[in-house]
Amino acid sequence: MEMNDYRRAKPGIKYDKFDSDDSDNSLESNRTTASYQEPKSSGRDTAGSRTYILTAVCLGLLCVLLLIAITVMCTKLNHLATQRDQLKMSKNNLTLEKDELQASYNKLTTDRDQLQTNYNKLTTDRDQLRTSYNKLTTDRDKLQTSYNKLTTDRDQLQTSCTKLTTDRDQLQIKNSNLVIERDQLRISYNNLTVDRSQLQTSYNNVTNERDQLKKENDKLTIERDQLKTRCTNLTIERDQLQTRYTNLTIKRDQLRTSYNKLTTDRDQLQIKNSNLVIERDQLRTSYNNMTVDRSRLQTSYNNVTNERDQLKKESDKLTIERDQLKTRCTNLTIERDQLQTRYTNLTVERDQLQASYNSVTNERDQLKKEKDELQNKLAVIDTCNQEEWLDFGGKKYYVSTGKKSWSESREDCRQRGADLVIINSREEQEFLLKTLYGDRAWIGLTDTKTEGDWKWTDDSALTINFWCPGEPNDSNHEDCAELLSMTDRKCWNDIPCYLKEGWVCEKSA
Repeated sequence: MEMNDYRRAKPGIKYDKFDSDDSDNSLESNRTTASYQEPKSSGRDTAGSRTYILTAVCLGLLCVLLLIAITVMCTKLNHLATQRDQLKMSKNNLTLEKDELQASYNKLTTDRDQLQTNYNKLTTDRDQLRTSYNKLTTDRDKLQTSYNKLTTDRDQLQTSCTKLTTDRDQLQIKNSNLVIERDQLRISYNNLTVDRSQLQTSYNNVTNERDQLKKENDKLTIERDQLKTRCTNLTIERDQLQTRYTNLTIKRDQLRTSYNKLTTDRDQLQIKNSNLVIERDQLRTSYNNMTVDRSRLQTSYNNVTNERDQLKKESDKLTIERDQLKTRCTNLTIERDQLQTRYTNLTVERDQLQASYNSVTNERDQLKKEKDELQNKLAVIDTCNQEEWLDFGGKKYYVSTGKKSWSESREDCRQRGADLVIINSREEQEFLLKTLYGDRAWIGLTDTKTEGDWKWTDDSALTINFWCPGEPNDSNHEDCAELLSMTDRKCWNDIPCYLKEGWVCEKSA
């Protein structure tokens, strides 16, 4: 019987204190504190007291055992809670690594999209070049009608063009390496430039024949008049294409070579793009697997959360599930390492593709630059062809309208396919004096190499001269000669080469 039950059994007695460890004397002392006088204890009362004492001792022992059991249980619970927190930390770390891999995957996807955009841009440039090529082909067909009127010289030029085309095709077949092909194309460009100069002479002969045909053909006369007035761009383009057929043929061949090269680059880029798409699909599959594993891990984590509430009743079951979660974490770590390896391989392949793309872009830009330079040179040649050149003694002369230094004037003449004038006769001197009436201009005479040793621009010696009285005097580093056509002075004068003067260009007719 418990103490409370005992007190309820004897409500008329007051007790100050009851201790299960006290002796019989303590029990007797407590009994004497009652509110009434009990009779002397009998044998029955002594046995009941001993029963109470034993009961109290048992209760104390039970309390001690309960405290020990609660302490052991709390220790186990704390240990399990620590393990649970460690597992939760491992899960958070894996989640962070998964997010980092996802960010890397997104970055790779962005890079792939940028490469695709650049590839589309290259395709657009290729289509534009193809359009230009088709336009040139159309213009060539239009020009073919007029070109058929030319005589045997046309056939010789066609033979030369066919030979150049054959050489170009052979070079295109032999060169597979892009860097070597670029260098060889550069050498071929220089050779074609020399051939263009040679063909320029034939072109001049064809021009003379064309001038004769213009006199006999009323239609060409009308077209020449329309060219001078620049009435319509179509008529100007027809006449310019007729005079620049050889240059346009060379340019067409170069564009065809560039087109073939871009086609090859496009095919290679398509193959690389297909490989990148396959690898992207593989990475997407791996990502989906990672997502499924994350869902499984989330489910396991929810189970652990639910099991945490039942730790007091199911501690053994939680230990088994903890081992299972460790196994799953190990598997997830292995899968993470595999995904990291795939990510590293994809990064290397992306860098290789980027390097290939940069190489193709640089070569395309260089080809564009060379094309622009050729177009600029053609524009200069066309401008020179349209400018008014004077004929005298089997040569052509161009008199400038602006003013430049001696070296700048010579460079301008070279761009026009000519050089500063060389005067070899009195008739030529008189012709230039009439042309420059009242003005002055640079001529191709200088002593910059050796003071006092005057030579023409072709390094020929001075055989006849028309120096003004007292000239040359070299009073102030006067190393270049000018032609004076004043009223009182019609002769040569030496002045500093940096001064700005007009100039006269000369070339073969």
